[in-house]
Amino acid sequence: MAISNQTVLAKMMSELQEALVKKDKTAAVREHVRAVRLLCDLVLEEDSASASDQEMAKMMGDMATGRTAGKPEVKSVGKQAVDHEEANGNSIFDF
Repeated sequence: MAISNQTVLAKMMSELQEALVKKDKTAAVREHVRAVRLLCDLVLEEDSASASDQEMAKMMGDMATGRTAGKPEVKSVGKQAVDHEEANGNSIFDF
């Protein structure tokens, strides 16, 4: 059973009103504000959990292929060229 945002917002208002009533009692105000923070986190977690697969792929990159969004895949083809003075290039006879 999901709690609607309207219900959570109403509870936040109730906690804020209680904090205003007890404005002279610092500990009580802090407890009501802490409750509001928890209620805010509840709403925000609900929003982040509803991110679409496409949004998640954009944020996380394509983990299956090791690629990240927007970056091209770089493939290595062949052997690296030998680069020292006496090398003749990419030959099996290069020593």
